[in-house]
Amino acid sequence: MPGDGPKQHPCISCGKRTKADQRRFIKPGSSESYKLYLQHLGLSVNCENYVYVTCLNCHTKFYKSIKKTSKETEEDYEPPAKSLKSDVKSPNIIPLPIVSSGKSHSSCVICKKRTSRLLTLSAERRHHIFILSGHLLLSGARSVHDTTYFNKTDIFSLISTIRAAAIRNKKNRLDFDSSDGLSDADSVNLTGISRADFDDVVSHVQSIRATMNRSIRACIALLLVKLRTGLSHRMLSTLFNIEKCGVRGAITTARRELSETFTPKYVGFDHISREEIIQDHTTPLAKELFGSDLHNPAILVVDGTYVFIQKSSNFRFQRRSYSQHKNRPLVKPMVIVSTTGYIISVLGPYFADQKNNDASILKHNIQSNMENIKDWLHQEDVLVVDRGFRDSINFLDSLGIRCQMPAFLPKGQKQHTTDEANTSRLVTKIRWIVESVNGRLKQWKFLQNVVPNTQIPFIRDYVCLVAALCNKYRQPLNAGNPENNVILAAKMKYLASQTNKLQERVESEGLHRRVKSWTPINAADSLDFPRLSEEDLCNLTIGVYQLKLAKGYTAQHMDEEGDYVIMVNADIPDVLRIRIQSRHISSKQYLLWIEHSEGAVTGWYCQCRAGARIVGACAHVASVLWFLGYERHDNFAVRPSQDWADYLEDAAVLPDSSESEMSATEE
Repeated sequence: MPGDGPKQHPCISCGKRTKADQRRFIKPGSSESYKLYLQHLGLSVNCENYVYVTCLNCHTKFYKSIKKTSKETEEDYEPPAKSLKSDVKSPNIIPLPIVSSGKSHSSCVICKKRTSRLLTLSAERRHHIFILSGHLLLSGARSVHDTTYFNKTDIFSLISTIRAAAIRNKKNRLDFDSSDGLSDADSVNLTGISRADFDDVVSHVQSIRATMNRSIRACIALLLVKLRTGLSHRMLSTLFNIEKCGVRGAITTARRELSETFTPKYVGFDHISREEIIQDHTTPLAKELFGSDLHNPAILVVDGTYVFIQKSSNFRFQRRSYSQHKNRPLVKPMVIVSTTGYIISVLGPYFADQKNNDASILKHNIQSNMENIKDWLHQEDVLVVDRGFRDSINFLDSLGIRCQMPAFLPKGQKQHTTDEANTSRLVTKIRWIVESVNGRLKQWKFLQNVVPNTQIPFIRDYVCLVAALCNKYRQPLNAGNPENNVILAAKMKYLASQTNKLQERVESEGLHRRVKSWTPINAADSLDFPRLSEEDLCNLTIGVYQLKLAKGYTAQHMDEEGDYVIMVNADIPDVLRIRIQSRHISSKQYLLWIEHSEGAVTGWYCQCRAGARIVGACAHVASVLWFLGYERHDNFAVRPSQDWADYLEDAAVLPDSSESEMSATEE
């Protein structure tokens, strides 16, 4: 009390004598904290004329208790399930109009089957069913009642479950924790893999721990959604209801974990043997085209891909990361795949300047023995590459590795010879798989968009993780039918050894110079051209890419009345001549000839760069074959793709009034 003396100053709460630097005074006032302190000490609230003394320890404990009490008041308080001290339950005397199932331990509540192997549903699952359907399942349920009797414990448990579900749905807008939070389609759209595959990825996690802000599954989901959608951290913060800094930390944690526990199992030369690639991941077509009877080589397809980055303020790095080919800054990972599309490894990424072309990168991979590639590759193995690897051919030959590459067009030569065109077609028939793999990797939009420069150190982790997901959970891009592949390979090898007889006929008879002897007619007229099925067209073109372009070429050459103009020569009834506009260059047109008999197409020749080949046909020939032999017989409506030029202005075209004014001004 105030009469204890001015020198001792005992604490009003604990009675200990306080030192000068440890004592606190409770001064009179009308604040709420002052009144609460008086109540806390058991003193009258109205005793506001006295000055009390308390020690620092009691003073701190009081204000911590006030802060804790106010925090619990602001937040939604959830009493723990074990808050009831007594195990004695109150009787079920509270009736509620809730449909429920009666108790039985002998039959299933859903299918009514009687069996000894029945499982008891947990309270959480029974309450979840009630939230979804409004039907309450009791333990050992069998029959149905319109009214259910509860005790206060059951009501409290049911309400707590409903509140927890409501809070969870409000907190997590994208729920990856619940088994029914997302459908398979939603999971594929957001992460690139199904729910079951996502569960498998999470099972590889070893060191990630759940926090108050996000679970382990949410941590992995943040990384996969980031890669799949390319959304910013701000957008992910909104979708997952997590602070932006929490999103950044979760993505970093998930990237480190999966790069150690998941990625090495499914990507890299160390994760798979050479024999497994030969046996399980090499198509019969590739074996027939580039294999040999003495050796069973590993056939790999190699190509570089691009990941675009921001322009750097570091000028030295800016110069080295700028690609003259793409005219923008980027980095180049090197992708090595099998002929089925299985990604063996991703090496790099590398700079994009002239010192880091595809040939230099491949030589650096082998000379540096990245991932023990020297031990993995053997002599007589085959690397299928594009023309960008031409400077590495001699280096690969010195190692005993065979290289298959499309032929170059010599300077001054306008068209490949038949042998060069056929050989190139054998290579492109196998090499297309790496382009499809690169396209599959870019389905994860983070790798397709411009990557921030702060993420350059982790581009390899991201590309390898996506490659591992594709290897593990995606179907092969090119499985192929073994029997059909063997037949197709034999056909292609036979055709590659032949010459283009129609080309020889055109050049020997001068059919490309006899202009006046060719008369234009409409394809709608009675033209004696064999009718072809889709299977016939595929057999002639040996592929579907050229046929996909046929509709666009045909629509380009249809006039306003829907006629397709071709040219015939009365002296040569078995040969047609057609003029085709290039789809790349406006000033470029090609002449092509097609030779046919009564029931079959016997030859073709086009003046384009690859038009002399007979292992398949170029896109110009394929478009004519498709229209004359298939489309005009089945009456398909050939419509050109949408011409967006109607929505744009053309500075080369002036209104009539403007032209007259300009001419008057010039005069």
